[in-house]
Amino acid sequence: MLRPDRQKALVTLVALAVISVGIVAAVLAGDAPTVFAPVVGGLFAVPIVLVVTALVRGRITLTAQEIVVRGLGTRRRSRAHVTEVVRATISAPRAGATDNLFLLDAHRKPVIRVSDTNYTRGQLDRLVDALGVPCGGPRGPVSAQQLAEAYPGLVSRAERHPYRVALAGFALGVVIVLAVVGVALVS
Repeated sequence: MLRPDRQKALVTLVALAVISVGIVAAVLAGDAPTVFAPVVGGLFAVPIVLVVTALVRGRITLTAQEIVVRGLGTRRRSRAHVTEVVRATISAPRAGATDNLFLLDAHRKPVIRVSDTNYTRGQLDRLVDALGVPCGGPRGPVSAQQLAEAYPGLVSRAERHPYRVALAGFALGVVIVLAVVGVALVS
């Protein structure tokens, strides 16, 4: 059984806490209405609760019959379906590279994906060894698009086109702000 790396989780928790406290303090110290402080604090409380939940519940269990990955949810798959592992280090624009294990079936379709977001490289090495199936993948870091070209179906469209997703999110934010301003002006 593998448990999430507590040091990685602690770094994430501390970063979220420092950012949230800093922004709430800036809201209280600035000219913004104090009603925004609990709103901003609440927005940051959600990811903190999610990280703590993933840390407490998280584990990978490998038995003779199945592989179970627990985190915020639980994914159970038959171990017999895993016939190959693709290990890839995916580098995202303006973000660090993450080591990923794609456990594939006989048709090269993904069964389960595990990343080093919560687990160390050594833990992922032990999982690959314990599975006892062939392991391949690109030699060095690749973009999600490059991985999708070499192994179709492993990464989502959002991962392959991160700038489009960011642009769509920004556009949605602008529309919401314009709607709120429009409603405020009409009232």
